[in-house]
Amino acid sequence: MPPRSVIVSMFLRLMAVARYRFIMELLLIFMVVWCGCAILVFAFESGVNRRIDSPLSALYFLLVSMMTSGDSAVAPLTTGGRLIMSIVVVASKLLTALLCALAAAVLIERKMKEEMGLKMHKLQHHIVIIGWNLKGAQIIKTLRAESAHQDRPILVVADTDQKPYDDPLTHFTRSPVPIRKDTIERTCLGEARSIVLLANYAERQNADALTAVSCLLARQANPDAQIIAELLDPSQRLYLEAAGANVIVGIGEVGGFLLGEAVIGNQTARQLLDYVASKPASAKQSAA
Repeated sequence: MPPRSVIVSMFLRLMAVARYRFIMELLLIFMVVWCGCAILVFAFESGVNRRIDSPLSALYFLLVSMMTSGDSAVAPLTTGGRLIMSIVVVASKLLTALLCALAAAVLIERKMKEEMGLKMHKLQHHIVIIGWNLKGAQIIKTLRAESAHQDRPILVVADTDQKPYDDPLTHFTRSPVPIRKDTIERTCLGEARSIVLLANYAERQNADALTAVSCLLARQANPDAQIIAELLDPSQRLYLEAAGANVIVGIGEVGGFLLGEAVIGNQTARQLLDYVASKPASAKQSAA
């Protein structure tokens, strides 16, 4: 897309949102007041005030007066110039105050959306954690302990009121599990490097089914991602495998830290998980 088309498209998107449209309208009013009054000041002061000898000098004088307290070396000498300057100064203060208030409101709203998990993220090669339980904090700590993952963005998708883990590089999207289409778009799931599916301990009977549905949607959105899924019922392993999970970690088989090790790609952890997965169900129960 040509640069001009990109600018036009961005302008139209901004104008489609009420608050951004109001900001653009205020900026337009500011420009009209600035340029219009500069022309009027030049018309009154031309030939009278040697410091305002051209339209460009009038534009500069008006801009300095509107944005700051003005240039003490320049002052209108005619009655008409002084009247225009009085109107300009009052109007500029009102417009500046409105613009600052709108800018503050936009920043506050953006921060609130981020904290409440409603922000549209733009990430690549990040790690997505779908669901949240006691294992979540351990996974993030394990990832941050590795030099290769210290600065990698992590995005948590959970149905909580606010960000569940305090980390500057950990983002948050609020969404019920299983995930939905809008969640896939907001989390940039198609560009994720790894996806971790944590079980919902509150759903004792349907937890693995919900995990399998999220796994299916995640695999459809990102065929190349490494998907690590937490399993509650060992008899349901087949469904997670069919849903596209690369690594399945059973809650009763191994410690929670192995979830983080599996995300990192620790070969020893992978071998242990493969060994546990190959054991008969009776042996797993006796071991547990």
